[in-house]
Amino acid sequence: MENIKMRLFLIASVVWGTLLVCRAAEPAGTPVVVSDYQLEHSSRVRENMEWTTFFATNLDDKSKARAFFIGDSICRDYITPAAQALRGMANCTHWTTSRCVTDPLYLRELDLFLNLAPNAVICFNNGLHSQFTNPAEYETAYRKAVKYLKAKCPGAAIFIITCTPVKDDAFNSVVLRLNRTAKKIAEEEQLPVIDAYGFMNRTECGRKWRDGIHFNGDASKALGGMIAETVKPHIVAGNAIEK
Repeated sequence: MENIKMRLFLIASVVWGTLLVCRAAEPAGTPVVVSDYQLEHSSRVRENMEWTTFFATNLDDKSKARAFFIGDSICRDYITPAAQALRGMANCTHWTTSRCVTDPLYLRELDLFLNLAPNAVICFNNGLHSQFTNPAEYETAYRKAVKYLKAKCPGAAIFIITCTPVKDDAFNSVVLRLNRTAKKIAEEEQLPVIDAYGFMNRTECGRKWRDGIHFNGDASKALGGMIAETVKPHIVAGNAIEK
């Protein structure tokens, strides 16, 4: 009996310790509950392949602010030049994923990663993997995701990044609709928009696309540099915000 009690005590200690670690990076005040920001129902169907990539550089460096980039494979292509442009000013985190904001796992994964460290800047994009998502569900989930970010990271400057152009005309018409939704919500929430769609200029994308969706190295470098220059005023070099 004593052995059983001891095992139960050890298990409870581990669970409690894990919870404390997960909550350590949250700001003081009322905890943000992910379930409060999720759709009650999602008709989202899984893609044939789902993926997630996460990197956080220099987590032990408390001397610089942190910029968090959220997106898909387009973000994964421009994050390196963006991080290089911010070198010396900010450490960078990025979470890139195939998940649509309507995916029940989306905010759960994001919450886990946001708990690692405070962020001075958050760049948020979601959409290219939402081509066949119910538009009403997408708008509701996108709005909830933005409200979640504002509640979770009240001290961060949050930027909405539009989706980039694609070659297929039918798909691109969906991208334009998704971008209209993102801009509308950004206006509602009084958040700045970084217009990646306009910057890439679809009429010039014939020489920029690798495959009709993703871009070559020069184009990705230019996009990453533009995004970095846009957020730089919100990052103070040498300003330690991580406690």
